[in-house]
Amino acid sequence: MKAFARFDPLLQEKIVHCLGWSRLRPVQELASDAILDGNNCIILAPTAGGKTEASMFPVLSGCLTNQELGMRVLYICPTKALINNQEQRLGEYASMLGLGAFKWHGDVSAAKKKKFLKEPCEVLITTPESLEVMLISASVPKARLFQHLKYVIIDEIHALASCDRGNHLISVLERIRAYCDNDFQRIGLSATVGNPHKILEWIQGSSKNPQKLVDPPKQPGKKSIEINLTEEPGQLVSQVSHAVHGIKSLLFCESRSLVEKISSRLKQWGDTIYVHHSSLSKEEREEAENKFYKGTNACIVCTSTMELGIDVGDLDKVLQVDCPATVSSFLQRMGRTGRRSGSVANTTFFIEQESRLLQAIAIVELARSNWVENVKTHTQVWHILLHQIMAMCLERGAVTPTLLWDQLHHAYCFSEISREKFNQFIAFLLSMDFLHDDGRMYSLGLKAEEVFGRKNFMEIYSVFSTPMEFKVIGLAGDIIGTLQWDFLEKLLEESSAFYLAGKAWLVDRIEWNTKCVKVISAPAGKIPKWGGISPNFLSYEICRKMRDILVNEEDYSYLDSESQKILELKRVDQQALLSSSYAPIEHDQKWFIWWTWAGGNINSTLRAIFTIELNADAQATNEYVKVKVSSDLLTFKDCLETIKKISSPHYWNNPELLSILYTMVPNYHLSKFQPYLPEELRLRLIAETIFDVEGTLAFLDLCQQTYTNSHNNFEHTIKTADKNIPPESVVPDLDLSSVRDFKSQIEMDKYSE
Repeated sequence: MKAFARFDPLLQEKIVHCLGWSRLRPVQELASDAILDGNNCIILAPTAGGKTEASMFPVLSGCLTNQELGMRVLYICPTKALINNQEQRLGEYASMLGLGAFKWHGDVSAAKKKKFLKEPCEVLITTPESLEVMLISASVPKARLFQHLKYVIIDEIHALASCDRGNHLISVLERIRAYCDNDFQRIGLSATVGNPHKILEWIQGSSKNPQKLVDPPKQPGKKSIEINLTEEPGQLVSQVSHAVHGIKSLLFCESRSLVEKISSRLKQWGDTIYVHHSSLSKEEREEAENKFYKGTNACIVCTSTMELGIDVGDLDKVLQVDCPATVSSFLQRMGRTGRRSGSVANTTFFIEQESRLLQAIAIVELARSNWVENVKTHTQVWHILLHQIMAMCLERGAVTPTLLWDQLHHAYCFSEISREKFNQFIAFLLSMDFLHDDGRMYSLGLKAEEVFGRKNFMEIYSVFSTPMEFKVIGLAGDIIGTLQWDFLEKLLEESSAFYLAGKAWLVDRIEWNTKCVKVISAPAGKIPKWGGISPNFLSYEICRKMRDILVNEEDYSYLDSESQKILELKRVDQQALLSSSYAPIEHDQKWFIWWTWAGGNINSTLRAIFTIELNADAQATNEYVKVKVSSDLLTFKDCLETIKKISSPHYWNNPELLSILYTMVPNYHLSKFQPYLPEELRLRLIAETIFDVEGTLAFLDLCQQTYTNSHNNFEHTIKTADKNIPPESVVPDLDLSSVRDFKSQIEMDKYSE
């Protein structure tokens, strides 16, 4: 209890007498010491492992020890639902010490916010977007509000660190630092992350505080996993209905449309069913959370919106239709169970598609081996830089070039943008009239005001606020739910039909000024779909594990009989080929097929290169790259020669090649700021979500090592309908020295088997 003894005496008393605690958990002991010593921290612990208290107790102790007026703690959550969920607990801890906590997001009334600003309490709970609104709002006294800020706690930090919202957040924190007297401590909370030291680096920014990773030994708990394969149409809903009957459960689906479809059919079976996804109205989501928390024997059918740490009470089961795309998501979801003493963490999969079976087994096996994905961070995020430059102009009215650079370049997401490149970007924005230069300072240009101030009749400030929601209204004037603005833009481009509240709807019209969508019931036969552009890419590690499952003879006790039978059939069909080589090749008179099992990003990169080098009809999945060949124009040998050519890193050190790759990306809309970047940066933004050049080089290196070390057996890695393969079709010996030298420059760890 060394850390407990360091707490302020009042906090010690309240922990014992108000909360009834007799001791701190190991993570709370370690985190308290780290925070009281002034470190920036990442705190790792399983879901419901006590991370909130691990961060809040030493922080509240610090607030008691240093009696300053005003707000001293920012507690940042990725979602409003999580804020609403944490408000009661954080408020209880603060109030028992005579301190206060206030939540601030888009659903909180202006009157309550005004009262807080007049007399700020010690703890402010908010979202990244709401922090931005505070900074750009003329009614918020930034200098007074943030002057005594001492601690910033980021909950579920893994959900932010790899995406635009997280890059936005760390940029905003650097801007807040300019108003603050303190080098505030930065504290991240996470249950599942593969590279916590990188996340610690990501939040550090301009802070001079020392760093500490708090990662106590995990106590293994009992877990129960089942995988059921459903092949007959309609059988899945029947199985799920029996599984949810009489228990309290969450049923995760991988799309909003599937949530609506399954929940609608489950309701017909008579069980209490709630629905939870991002396009339902706030009232519907909160009603589901509250009723579920207080009630029993009900099921919430949901997307990943219930994956984060929203407390819905004790659960009996987590159910999963098909499977998530990451081990991290699986662990987060399973972690919602097994919280009661004596209970077991569990997940039951219901697989409709055979293709998902291997994926589910791979995710479970990787989790059993204690592997979880690294969070990918980025150091040149140009569209967020554009976002932040305009935000600073709104915040301050006008800014100097030096102020822009000084406040923004410390953020990790801009850390590899040089001053020269930064100045070139500013010059581009001036040339496009996104910035106006009065000779001394920059302000928002006329083009920026025209684009963002009047687009869809929205005020410019909405660009930086929580995503705009539109009410969906039926013919009778009834409110069916809500949709977000960015979804509506894609909906008009791709489809005019969608699922909401268990029914299919057609868009009648969108009233941008009143933020309403008028809809009518979709006719029978019209297939609605949600917007969405993200390809179903799986990681290298998951795909290689899928391949390993096919190659080995291991039995998995959590498979039902049908799943086991299908797995055995797949092994019979593919085991001999896949075990013959690290990445075997087969071909016939029409197709060259390279069974890489390297994942979507690497295979998409290879597909593009085959297209460039051979002007070929090439295709890619998570498992293979496929090239159309013929006897005259394009041969099997041409494909092998291409592999040899691209295996040298020198091939990839060609700026012209990268430019060509960029031009091959689809016209995805990934950011509202994307269209206003220079063309190269605009294409690069899309390319980085699809291609993985470094990963491809690492994969090619491993392939060539395998082929060279077993060169005499290489012919046996080729299974072909044409048995008379000419000897010259065999890959020749390669000079691997340059490839191996390059290996030190890339992260080979994550590509090792």
